[in-house]
Amino acid sequence: MKKCFGIVSWFPDIEPDRSQRQERLNRLFKQLNELWPDIDILIITQNWKTFKSIDISNKIVRKDFIDGLGILKARQTLREEFLKSKYEYLIMLDDDCIIELKDNSLASKYMSEIDKHPNGFCFIHSNNPKTKFHPYIGAQLNLCAISRFIYTSEPMVPIDPQKNEGYEDSIFATLLHHKYSKYEFIPPKGIMPIQFNNPKERVPSTWCDREKKNIGLIHANSNRIKEYILIHKDLPRNLDEYIEKEIKEPSYKADGRKDCYLYF
Repeated sequence: MKKCFGIVSWFPDIEPDRSQRQERLNRLFKQLNELWPDIDILIITQNWKTFKSIDISNKIVRKDFIDGLGILKARQTLREEFLKSKYEYLIMLDDDCIIELKDNSLASKYMSEIDKHPNGFCFIHSNNPKTKFHPYIGAQLNLCAISRFIYTSEPMVPIDPQKNEGYEDSIFATLLHHKYSKYEFIPPKGIMPIQFNNPKERVPSTWCDREKKNIGLIHANSNRIKEYILIHKDLPRNLDEYIEKEIKEPSYKADGRKDCYLYF
């Protein structure tokens, strides 16, 4: 079964942020070359300019964009390019991901498990107790394997985190988990992607400098939509009604009681 890794990558102009993200991507390329040198890499590059990555055995298929597409559009573009290709499985990664394996044999076991489920999908599970919505780690799309069948049936959710509408990766993971449960399979234990929280690195994630009120709004919108998915096994048709554009302060009635806004 022909697989590819799918990566969306964006480099900011300012330093040291730009160099740090380039270092992270080269670190990921090195890991992919060591673990799976025969699997192609399909990458959506944004604002790369003159950057040239390290040499690796993996074939790299680049789709270059001078400007940034934004998170949602980049993910949508990755899906479009995957469906136009001859690949049968897309294994998604963020460009700042680190892959950890308890045993290097897990690399081949993971790919073998994908081969057993030609129409399936798989998310990496954590060792933590299950959350209310799904049992996945924080960055749900790292090492998420999606078959052509699933990605043809279900496009990336039209939710833009940069507009504070919600966490598109978490909502997409919840949707697939509940809507296509019969196609989901479990990866071997001991393989884990870790992302951008390495304290030794100079520049934090794109999200670490967001104002807390925006983070709260994104969480509130995400949880409201995931609560709907949990019950109905699908996205709401009137999705805009589940997305608040700003956090609303509670209003006060004449007797002093608050009209509270309920966030799941």
